[in-house]
Amino acid sequence: MPGSPPPPPISSRIRQLCDDALEHLVPGPGRTMAEQISAKLAAPLTITVAGGVSSGKSTLVNALLGQRIAAVDAGECTRVVTEFRYGAHERAEVIGTDGSVTVLPLARGRMPDHLGRPVEQISSVVVYLSNALLAHIAVVDTPGLNTVTEVNEETTASFLGVSGREGEQTASAVSRADALLFLLPLLRQADAEILRGFSKLFGGSSLSAASAVAVLSKVDRLTKNGDPLVAAAPIAARVAAELRGVVSSVLPVVGLLAETAQAAVFTEADARSLATVAAVSDPLDRDDMLLTAEDFLSFDLLELDRPARVRLLSMLDLYGLKVAVKAADEGARTASDYLRIFDSASGFAALHQVVTQRFAGQAEVFKAHAALNDLRRASYLRNDPDNLRALRALRSPLEKIELDPALLQLRLLEVANAISIGDLALPDPLVSDVIALTSTVDPRSAVGAVATRSRDIAADGAARWSTWGNDARRSPNEARLARVVKEAFEVMWHEFEGVQR
Repeated sequence: MPGSPPPPPISSRIRQLCDDALEHLVPGPGRTMAEQISAKLAAPLTITVAGGVSSGKSTLVNALLGQRIAAVDAGECTRVVTEFRYGAHERAEVIGTDGSVTVLPLARGRMPDHLGRPVEQISSVVVYLSNALLAHIAVVDTPGLNTVTEVNEETTASFLGVSGREGEQTASAVSRADALLFLLPLLRQADAEILRGFSKLFGGSSLSAASAVAVLSKVDRLTKNGDPLVAAAPIAARVAAELRGVVSSVLPVVGLLAETAQAAVFTEADARSLATVAAVSDPLDRDDMLLTAEDFLSFDLLELDRPARVRLLSMLDLYGLKVAVKAADEGARTASDYLRIFDSASGFAALHQVVTQRFAGQAEVFKAHAALNDLRRASYLRNDPDNLRALRALRSPLEKIELDPALLQLRLLEVANAISIGDLALPDPLVSDVIALTSTVDPRSAVGAVATRSRDIAADGAARWSTWGNDARRSPNEARLARVVKEAFEVMWHEFEGVQR
């Protein structure tokens, strides 16, 4: 109706359902779960960064946050789950396995070297930063997963490297994530198997290809000469094909260069140091100087002291130094000149766009989808006899929410989740449909912007899913999920048909 207020956000409707349920729930597991769901709906979207040991997780977290805060060297902080949240009073809160909390100051804007208690007694660390990005999302850094498996290990948990304490913490963090960035260092097939295995291990989570992205980290090691992003492109395409339905995209990133470009660590003094490096102009001398890290540190024709050389290596590594030298030859002089070039060479822009636009832009939908899954599980709890009736009463309003045509995007995420966990096997063209529809803030962009052509694409999509879903070989659940996608295409067809008129 004209003048009617817009409908409340999806997550607000589900939070209201939680609040209504809490009025009837007495203390017990069901009430605790409802309180946790309501609190998570009110919190920023949680993006978890996971991957193998030394895959560059903390470096990428620093690039995302725009400050070098996460510990990148092996130590206490890299062995615990660390969550970064917004807070005007910057601090680190160490949460013990016994529930106690110890507050530690940040050391010059960095994580403290020591957490005040043995790692085995720490459940997690929460770091509060007055960082603008964290006003909208929370970022979780996880311990590295062990990708080296024994020949006789047969359980999924062992294969995924989550059988130990640190692995279990990472597994728990991933299962609670609203969105996932999974780092895949090149040429380690075990990491791809881990990511595929996560979808099986966490069938109860809300993660799907729509909310998961794989990152090819450390691609600078791909080639000694040339652009590693170009060299990584065919590998990214191959990995994307292997992980179709598990992640929405595979993005190559030079993590260290991204951190240096984003984290406000590169100074004018560093720019002057690079000018000194570029002053070694003979091509053969340059090749010798930048052959290995040790060659750079010991090269006797370079008029730069060792601490300055060590600092440049720590920020740029050999590939970044080669990028910087070329930039200097082409006229780069100031720190800002170099930072623009580092940012472009790192490939970070595409990943940053995914985080700030796709994930943050769909935050309400992702959180609502996770909450629906959690509430559905809560409605079937059997270990809370005092709340059985109140929990069962959730089922009817949940069904109404799930069937509301206005919430079609939520139902599409259910289809994506079913593909990710292996409950729905589809031919590649149909998987591509689901990824296209769920990996964007506006699903209509999946069929284009020109009304006539988009109408035809939408009609073809609806027919494609109708044919597949009506096949007698489909199970009732497969047919139901197919109808969801068919309806999405039909809704778009009607919208574009209206534009034509």
